[in-house]
Amino acid sequence: MTVIDRSLTRLLKQRRLFLTRERSDAAEIVYVCVDDGLPGGYPVGYVIPSRTGTWFAYARARPGRVFANDQVDAGLSSVEEAVRAVLDHARYGDVLFALEQRAGSEATFTAEVHRAHATWLAALAEPEGITHLGNGRVRFTGPAVAYLRGLPERLGCHVDDEDRIHLGGESYRLTRETRHTGDARPEEEWADRGLRRGAS
Repeated sequence: MTVIDRSLTRLLKQRRLFLTRERSDAAEIVYVCVDDGLPGGYPVGYVIPSRTGTWFAYARARPGRVFANDQVDAGLSSVEEAVRAVLDHARYGDVLFALEQRAGSEATFTAEVHRAHATWLAALAEPEGITHLGNGRVRFTGPAVAYLRGLPERLGCHVDDEDRIHLGGESYRLTRETRHTGDARPEEEWADRGLRRGAS
């Protein structure tokens, strides 16, 4: 049975992932799965050994492909290295987004970022739930943050386990908002609606 080291186990937990194993007559397949609350989880990649003892890594690396996986690496010396290759490529933000929506999350977060980054974020087709409030201040819904947590670091845009959003080599702290009815300032309400002061 394949044994995974503790550091990799911690990394998987931080990313809301876990491993399952399936043994056939030919080999043991190790699946990387999202913890979606269901038995077996939602697979986003897997690793298999070769006949020579090295490992192949496959990952859900292209958006819009539900269960399809691409080979992302080969000739890896250990199962840990192969699983890390899956983590380097797997894209499962849409899965985390859907789970957060299903849970009815009303959490919101803000970050102060460079204005160019704020404009870029607000223009993204996915995920929904990102609003530029002006002057580089950006609001994210809980599902939007969940989506960004499910992107690989190599894309240059993701949220880590310390609630920092990484963009183009920079990182910014996400602050969870405490909101009550009537707390929003007029400027924020206008920004949320895409309006400006004095606009007709």
